Amino acid sequence: MILLKNFIIYIIFCIFLQLLLNEVKSQIFIKPDLRYGHTSTLIHKKLYILGGTINGNNSSPKEAFLYIDFSVPFNTNKVTWHNLSSKDSIVPSHHLATTLAVDNTMFLFGGVSLNSYETMASFYKFDTQSNLWKIQEINGVPGKQGITSIFDESTIYLFGGYPFTYNVNDMFIINSNNLSWKKANSTNSPFPRSQYGAVLLPNKFIIYMGGYNNGSIPLDQVYLYDTMNDFWIIKQTSGSIPSARYSFSSILGLDKQSVIIYGGQEDNKTIAKNPLYVLDINNFNWYIPKVTGKIPSSRTSHKAVLIGKYMSIIFGEGYNNESEDDLLLLDISNNNEYIWTSSFTPNNNIQSNQPTSTSSSPSKTNDIQQPNSQLNTKTNYTDVITSIIIGAIIDAILLIVGIFLLYKWYKNKKEQNNATLPNNVTLPNNAT
Repeated sequence: MILLKNFIIYIIFCIFLQLLLNEVKSQIFIKPDLRYGHTSTLIHKKLYILGGTINGNNSSPKEAFLYIDFSVPFNTNKVTWHNLSSKDSIVPSHHLATTLAVDNTMFLFGGVSLNSYETMASFYKFDTQSNLWKIQEINGVPGKQGITSIFDESTIYLFGGYPFTYNVNDMFIINSNNLSWKKANSTNSPFPRSQYGAVLLPNKFIIYMGGYNNGSIPLDQVYLYDTMNDFWIIKQTSGSIPSARYSFSSILGLDKQSVIIYGGQEDNKTIAKNPLYVLDINNFNWYIPKVTGKIPSSRTSHKAVLIGKYMSIIFGEGYNNESEDDLLLLDISNNNEYIWTSSFTPNNNIQSNQPTSTSSSPSKTNDIQQPNSQLNTKTNYTDVITSIIIGAIIDAILLIVGIFLLYKWYKNKKEQNNATLPNNVTLPNNAT
């Protein structure tokens, strides 16, 4: 009976240990929910993905706050997702916000809460060293949705968006050191819009294009804001002009002479069929680049960040994540031929010093070569191998212990069944 009791306890212990092991594995082998309207921010080789809503459900994804480690090589169909989500987070479930990076801190601005009982604060700050959130109120700056934040040196630029019931075209300029703010000159500014594309150019101009205001906005005209002299310039574009669109992504090319846009949505909620275009910022001529590799489905409401030589596109609408990867990589190192690839290889000789549109990192923090990077996280392969080894060892130990206990229980029961009378007991003889 004692061995049987021990065996039952052992079985319960095995079940508990397996559940614990599965929980550990789930932190490594995460299959995140498909989402759109999220943000993505690159800080010290980690791409932070925050917020968004589940396709067609208007609810928050289970893992609302994730990051991917870009310091190591990986394949896009085997991405290791690191979950930073917390039930105790002070940030409500939301979408259509914007983020930017200042040193080790991520700023979150605007957005729409997915909960009717929670509202978004004007600003939040996330410390990537301590993984702690703080509310940062800035009086006088209204929360907005559908904007792209731009950061240059110590200045944050917030243009347009949808603060209440209509789109606006004001520009808030915020000092990131003391959080003071002012409004930019509005002469020749773009007409009101949200969900546009914006990129900081090497000459300190910010280019704004496309967007939404009661319909998609054409890209035959772009707007340049001179951050040094506070004035706007309107430029007409030529060439293979993309269709009017919004909710697309845009980055500065590696040659720093071009702007690359991808995806987006046209009127009638149609996803742009021709997703990839390049704008030469020397003559403002649009063209469609030569592309090789496996062409993915077009996307909208995604995010794109330049990481090394790759335009890294994350999540969005318009694809099936059962057959296509959530993360797309476009190698743009050769202007004569872009390549869709599923393999990421870090390259410390390539810098990406410009901020990208759709809520990505600023010019001085989205460099893949950050010299002061704090890489406290294990690599993808280390996580996977460690999990496999630990699981195999635990399973082997449980199997050996189980076989041993079963053997002891069986042997003891057999001995009990074959037990004989004591030697000092004799049978009585029959009298004759």
